[in-house]
Amino acid sequence: MEKKLKSVQLKKRQAIELVKTVEQFTSEYTDERVGEVPVCLEQLEKYYEEFLQANAKVSELDDDAAEMCVVERCEMDTRYRRVKGFLLRRQPTNPGVNSDSILIASLTTNSSGRSSGVNLRLPKIELPTFDSDSTKWLTFRDRFVAMIDSSADIPNIMKLQYLLSSLKGDAGLLFEHTTLTADNYDVTWTALLKRYDNPRTLVRDYYRKIHHLPTVSHEQVDELAQLVDEFTRHVNGLKKLDEPVEYWDTPLANLLFMKLDAKTILAWKNHSAQHAKDKYKELVDFLHNRVRILKSTREFSHNSAEVNTRMVAGNKKPSEHRTKVVGNTATAGRALPQVSAPQLSCILGCTEPHHLRNCPEFTSRHLRREIAVNDCVGDRRLLGVERRLMANPAMDSEYQKFMADYEQLGHMV
Repeated sequence: MEKKLKSVQLKKRQAIELVKTVEQFTSEYTDERVGEVPVCLEQLEKYYEEFLQANAKVSELDDDAAEMCVVERCEMDTRYRRVKGFLLRRQPTNPGVNSDSILIASLTTNSSGRSSGVNLRLPKIELPTFDSDSTKWLTFRDRFVAMIDSSADIPNIMKLQYLLSSLKGDAGLLFEHTTLTADNYDVTWTALLKRYDNPRTLVRDYYRKIHHLPTVSHEQVDELAQLVDEFTRHVNGLKKLDEPVEYWDTPLANLLFMKLDAKTILAWKNHSAQHAKDKYKELVDFLHNRVRILKSTREFSHNSAEVNTRMVAGNKKPSEHRTKVVGNTATAGRALPQVSAPQLSCILGCTEPHHLRNCPEFTSRHLRREIAVNDCVGDRRLLGVERRLMANPAMDSEYQKFMADYEQLGHMV
């Protein structure tokens, strides 16, 4: 019993000391350490639970320590509430702030009767970016306000850091030398709104972008898809700025016609032959369907071509070509300078390897006559070459010189 009591008391002291480490984090906290807050919350829950279990066990095993356990429990509860309240006030609750978002999904009651949060790790949500393109300002503004600006749990200094890291290109250069302080967040955000959040200017920019969209050349499906996407994006921007685009069927349809190729316009005329007038929404739906059909047709044609190519390649049989030697031995040597012939042994059975023309025995006229009647085709051709060389001393000299150079080059190993 005594040994078990000591073990439980040791666990209790360990839990108290671990809670003190989290408490020390709160006393040394700075805004740069905000990423550690979720981890400290998890540790605090774990250490507090271990303390409660150990404290209850000590009170059960040692009746004399029951009163002290109550006092320590009250002190721990006070410390726990103070530390957890501090961490919760500084916990970034927005999913786009931390690399691993934490969502409190539900509350459960543990064995000690205390409610604890269940943390679920969600994938990282990238912050929106803005590169001074006015047609992308509305999307950036709305997302940044929803994720960062409207969050009361994110300190202003962190909001400024997120804002500066989201600005790219010319927009980022405007605030390149902004000092990272809490007071500068409102100043920077106000300056950004003043420069880009102007509905009158944004409407002009959207109109200008629509007019300067590139025209589709011929029937390029990729160009057509990009045109339709960009055109609808700009029209949706005008709609968000409260422009009455739902009444602009004729202007928008004709603006879009000016960017289309002849085949697409003809296809639309055939499709809408029964329509009284051109409807912008119907035209966009038709173009989306046309893009989808053209892409699927292109992919099918591409896949069919690959299959046919593989089938043709598979039916081809590799042809083996044998090199024919035309002319005398010297000519054959020049034609295939990279082919090294194996070192031949004398066909007359000499112990030393040498060519027939260098064989001492071959000089005998008697042996010449015997070998001349040999049925071997190769031997007969070789002997024919030898006879021609012996009949022409000049050619024989040139041949011997060539063969000597050929051997020195390492082609006859």
